[in-house]
Amino acid sequence: MGSKQTVCVVVDAYSSGAFLPAAFSARGFPVVHVRNRNEEYAPYARGEQPPGVIDVVDFHGDFDDTLSRLSAYDVAHVLAGLESGVGVADHLAHRMELPTRNGIGKTEAKRHKALMVETLQAAGIRHARSERVTTAAEAMAFAARGEGYPIVLKPLQGAGTLGVQVVHSDDDALAYFSKNVGSADMWGNINTSFLAQEFLVGEEYMVDTISAAGHHRVAEVWRADKRVVDGSRVYDLSLLLPPTDPVYTVLTDYVFAVLNAFAIAWGPVHAEVMVTPTGPVLIELGARLHGGIAPSITLPVYGANLILLAAAAYTAPDHFLAATEQPLPHRATLAQTALHCPRDGTLSEELDLGDIRQLPAFHSVLLRAAVGPVRKTRDLLTSFGSVYLVHPEASQVREDYLRIRGLEVAGLYSAIV
Repeated sequence: MGSKQTVCVVVDAYSSGAFLPAAFSARGFPVVHVRNRNEEYAPYARGEQPPGVIDVVDFHGDFDDTLSRLSAYDVAHVLAGLESGVGVADHLAHRMELPTRNGIGKTEAKRHKALMVETLQAAGIRHARSERVTTAAEAMAFAARGEGYPIVLKPLQGAGTLGVQVVHSDDDALAYFSKNVGSADMWGNINTSFLAQEFLVGEEYMVDTISAAGHHRVAEVWRADKRVVDGSRVYDLSLLLPPTDPVYTVLTDYVFAVLNAFAIAWGPVHAEVMVTPTGPVLIELGARLHGGIAPSITLPVYGANLILLAAAAYTAPDHFLAATEQPLPHRATLAQTALHCPRDGTLSEELDLGDIRQLPAFHSVLLRAAVGPVRKTRDLLTSFGSVYLVHPEASQVREDYLRIRGLEVAGLYSAIV
């Protein structure tokens, strides 16, 4: 009998995680795709497998069965490609006793937003005043015990801003619970209780890190500007910040402390942080890649991307760690402009993006919208997609962003009937 093939396991290789198999395969680690078919489902799941996948194993809640099927391989690493894969990946790596495991002590807290806050509190890290609530009355009481309204209500295990709402009154709280109790979050979990949080005022950032052997590297920092639509905050313009920006160090110190509190030693993490007048506060984190990214967008800026860095951290940790003190070069301004569907209806034909593609800073577009029924953008899932702008001059990026907003008003969505 020959020796076993050395592989990497990616659990739920969807969304940004769909690019991991090719990156690991290029480094000599073909991928076995484990699909979580237990209680959650991946909203980005596709029937076809990403390049770099040599085998597929479905997980139905029985770790012994999944480990038995994986025993045909020499598994070197296990990581999650999507939020729904985090728990399964942690437990598989733990059961295999892999050197690149994160352990399971904080696994539940990585997914459960109330436990997330409790983890920060236990570590003495600045956090938002929060409480798990199951009724509108409890949400009202939470607001009354603090500084009153507004407060934020969100599902305990949700993602993509789905079900996240700024609540301004008792009537809003009643309406929120009437609408959301019994609804499904992005992963198919039924919402029966929620997290109430103080409304944080400040600048919102997305911090993407990669860790190896307990050492952390900030790969990307985005300032996330949002707008309020029907009480929900939806992404508007996200701007990639250079390492020279003064907020970079503030965010780095805070997020590294958060990573240590969650005992994260390996792999990618996507953290959302509000920098308030009194300092940074974690909104939430995901122990996986930044979702919905286009791999090519940061190449003109950094010459690298999150997928390549994640694969390097696992497969060449010494080389990766040697570079952790070297900030990535910042050669251009990069922005992500969200496309907002203005109303419910039917998209009768594909969007005409000709004028957008001619913009001086245009790089690429990632469209989610397809011909057929569409919904007004109220969260990430109902966004039409994103336009990526890259240019050496920040003023050109800003000008083109405003031009896109003007085109939206002038009839970009006229095909919606």
